[in-house]
Amino acid sequence: MDRLLAALADPHRLRVYARIVLDDLPPGEEGAPAVRGHLGKLLAAGLVERLPDGSLRADPSVFRRIRPTRDKAPPGVPRALSGFFAQGRLTAIPVRPAVRRELLSHLTDSFFDPDRSYSEREVNDAFRTVHDDTSALRRYCVESGLLVRERDGSSYRRLSGPAETTGTG
Repeated sequence: MDRLLAALADPHRLRVYARIVLDDLPPGEEGAPAVRGHLGKLLAAGLVERLPDGSLRADPSVFRRIRPTRDKAPPGVPRALSGFFAQGRLTAIPVRPAVRRELLSHLTDSFFDPDRSYSEREVNDAFRTVHDDTSALRRYCVESGLLVRERDGSSYRRLSGPAETTGTG
């Protein structure tokens, strides 16, 4: 990403790139000293490619290949789950049951102490820190046996050992 930004940071080079994107750079002008140096940097950065016929083409796929350098997931999220996060928030609840269970297990281990009970509001507040659909997360955790819900809905608790569901979602 830095390489691309550096290549486009020069206003003259940016104009050359724009002309290539708009197919407004005549072949005779490519060799001009004012263009040649900029063209070399654009080619090296992968922003422009030379086609077999010698013409130039801006390659938009270079932008799709860029991966953000900032952390998408909060600290401690297993690498296999990091793709479900952006800017510290859960962007989607996994559809595949095994992956969803891994995510829910991580969340319950992170948010809930097995030695205490939590009100529904406390559970919602914890889940809301990563996702707005707290009822879905709560329900999935109960269905997976990671949280046990009292029959009257008054409290939830995390199981510390193998999951056994004793309540209802």
